Amino acid sequence: MRPSTLVWVWLAQGIGGSTPALTKLALEGMGPFGLTVARQILGAGFLLALAAAGPALRGGRQAPAVAWSRRDWVLLLALSWGGFALPQVLGALGLTLSTATHGALLSPLEPIGILLGAAFVLREPLGLSHALAAGLGLVGTLMIVVPSSLGAAAPGAGHFGGDLLMAAGHLSWAIYTLAAKSLVTRHDPLRVAIRASLLSALPLLPLAGFEPFSLERALPALGWLLLLALLASGVATLAWNRALREVSAGTMAIFVFVQPAVGLAVGVLALGEPAALWSVLGAALIVGGVALATLRGERVAPPPALVAS
Repeated sequence: MRPSTLVWVWLAQGIGGSTPALTKLALEGMGPFGLTVARQILGAGFLLALAAAGPALRGGRQAPAVAWSRRDWVLLLALSWGGFALPQVLGALGLTLSTATHGALLSPLEPIGILLGAAFVLREPLGLSHALAAGLGLVGTLMIVVPSSLGAAAPGAGHFGGDLLMAAGHLSWAIYTLAAKSLVTRHDPLRVAIRASLLSALPLLPLAGFEPFSLERALPALGWLLLLALLASGVATLAWNRALREVSAGTMAIFVFVQPAVGLAVGVLALGEPAALWSVLGAALIVGGVALATLRGERVAPPPALVAS
């Protein structure tokens, strides 16, 4: 892997690990639908500014002169609504009930979604290691969310319904990776990120319009919203697309393991949230199972060749 690609990968995963904490802080001033719409529009504005600055800020590459086919637009809508808007809303709704720490500890469910999606959507073979990853992921998720429902976790350590919403959100993030992989090999990753950000806000606008809003309450959280839009919806989206253009989805899945460590550190040290032992052990099971599956997959399935632009 080239050093520049590794930088994009680590940048995307590092920001991904801190996103639950930033979302939790921004939710103190806005509702989940309004927050998602605002962060996507602001993030798209940042990406548009990058595009206007020229190809030098995009790695020195010119955008490939490839027309968008009907299939490309279908994939773009799928990743925008199913893989971008949906997981953000589910994550925000879950964070209104649960903690940012649990949101980060559940993040390794994303590569499980990628593995299952590759098997059932892309018709890639699902081996024993993949089935083991899914099984360990299920057990690990239950270890994180069930103690909260039984009152066995420390006070404030999580919420059963909130954790389930965030788990579903992390699984649906796989839609983005599976759909984007095909697009970024033929189109400029920055352009894909801009269109996905703008389109993802459209179905949420009516819901955001019916959400209660208080300017007095929103102003103190404005800084967190801007930071969330700049980093999570802007930089991380571009970094993910740039890295995904040059490595396989399985390789990207391996690096998702950075997110629980970053999120745990931010949640515990910065937000003062408790982390139950069962939750940490559950996250470890998810990470271990997916690591086994993705590492074995990388040995037998090399990354697809990069399409010249």
